[in-house]
Amino acid sequence: MSRENVGASSSQLTTLLHLARLGAVNSFANVTTRMLGESMGLSQQAASLRIADLQRAGLAERAHSGRGLAVRLTEKGLDAVETFLADVTSNLERGRDTLQFRGAVFTGMKEGAYYVSLKGYAEGFARALGFEPFPGTLNLRLTSEAMIGQRRRLDLLKGIVIPGFADGRRSYGGVKCFRAKVAGRYPGAVLAIERTHHDSSVLEVVSPVNLRRSLGLKDGDECAVMTYLGEGWARRR
Repeated sequence: MSRENVGASSSQLTTLLHLARLGAVNSFANVTTRMLGESMGLSQQAASLRIADLQRAGLAERAHSGRGLAVRLTEKGLDAVETFLADVTSNLERGRDTLQFRGAVFTGMKEGAYYVSLKGYAEGFARALGFEPFPGTLNLRLTSEAMIGQRRRLDLLKGIVIPGFADGRRSYGGVKCFRAKVAGRYPGAVLAIERTHHDSSVLEVVSPVNLRRSLGLKDGDECAVMTYLGEGWARRR
């Protein structure tokens, strides 16, 4: 049976998962309506109706076992459970190496534009990320404490380091960054600079394009940034 043909409502899927936990997977299990009801926080009558619903949908089957009844998932029921668990696992794996940010655009002190335009940094970004950034950063004021916590987490992670350099007059330190995808459309990088005028409530983003112009952004507009902690978007396309 192909997974595309598997269909189960949310209530059916919940019941299937509880039955699987109670052992009704590869063989019939003595699962009483009382057991299922206690597992799901339902009455015995409601649990009985859930099992009957699964049976009508071809997702589970019942058989006599002594004086009671035994239940097991059908192939269709197993496919529904396996598809759901595969989707959950896939999403969890993706979630481990990405952080989603959302913030309000604001105008900074133009400090980012100055540093990004320096030849040493521009060349470093090109070598490390495959693009030379537009001379300026998109500054986002993060909208929740959870996202501010995520921004602090970047300071603790390895990231991609753009090497420091000297231009004969002064030395410039390395810059840590993480690949990113801006507004679901444009490649970029989130900067995690140790010495900056901004605190952890601000996300600084660079991109090969002028993000304000390309996305039609003005101060106060919200923008989403997916940040990659692993290989990054450029290698996923």
